[in-house]
Amino acid sequence: MSILTAIFQALFQAVCRIFPISETAHSSVFHDFAGRFSGECSSLTGIVHIGIAVGIVIASYKLFLKMSYELFSTVGDVFKKRLKGSKPSGARHYMYMTLMSFCPMLLWLIPCGKYGLLYNVLRTTQFNKTLLDDGLFLAITGVLLILASVQLAKSSIPKPVAELPAIIVGALSVFLIPVSGFSFIGVVLAVLVLFGVSKRHAINYALLMSVPVLVVSGIVEICISVTHVGVASIIIGLVISIVASFLSTVFLKYFVSKGYLKYFGYYDVAVGIIILVIGIFELILRK
Repeated sequence: MSILTAIFQALFQAVCRIFPISETAHSSVFHDFAGRFSGECSSLTGIVHIGIAVGIVIASYKLFLKMSYELFSTVGDVFKKRLKGSKPSGARHYMYMTLMSFCPMLLWLIPCGKYGLLYNVLRTTQFNKTLLDDGLFLAITGVLLILASVQLAKSSIPKPVAELPAIIVGALSVFLIPVSGFSFIGVVLAVLVLFGVSKRHAINYALLMSVPVLVVSGIVEICISVTHVGVASIIIGLVISIVASFLSTVFLKYFVSKGYLKYFGYYDVAVGIIILVIGIFELILRK
């Protein structure tokens, strides 16, 4: 694999993963027109996803340091039996909610016979020879972002992340990550905002949840990859994905703070409709 390919892939995946425009939707369009429907991936894909996670952590290092401290402190309190009856601080409660959101993802391990695990079944939407579902889900992401921007424009008292939105975000994440067309960060951000969560807490929550998912998926992709790359491509892809992810995270926070979330929504709806129409023609022509 060429170094130029590594550069393009790192930039493309970092920008589309961080900004709420769906990496999987754009990737599906590329693979669809290229006639690649095997679902196989290269080790570079996994490397880039890990690099994106590193870039997010660097851009939000204070958040991740605080959450790591709360996690290890909680483990220590469990062994010392100091949790019972104690009211958690705001930071620890925030950490509890993220852990609650991760629990539904265990459903991915449900066996589905010859199709493998549930995760593999859901992931087939990324290479099912039609763009109809990709366009539909991208448009839905856009609608949620537009609704969230309307909510942010209202003058209301922002709320912290509570149990109900945390559970709903976790349940949605079962589909957001493997199913093509959704933007994980975009939908999580939008849903939390619609529940009245402040935009700062909402974007931090989405970024916090995305890092473990990116790291785990990156490791899995490296292990199951069928295309291996050279050392130079790995180094360049890793470095560029870290830098691009860092910058994209910084800009995303700025865009959200300035109320520009709706423009991502407009983009998703417009592109989603175009992809959906292409998918309809694909189904008609293949009959």
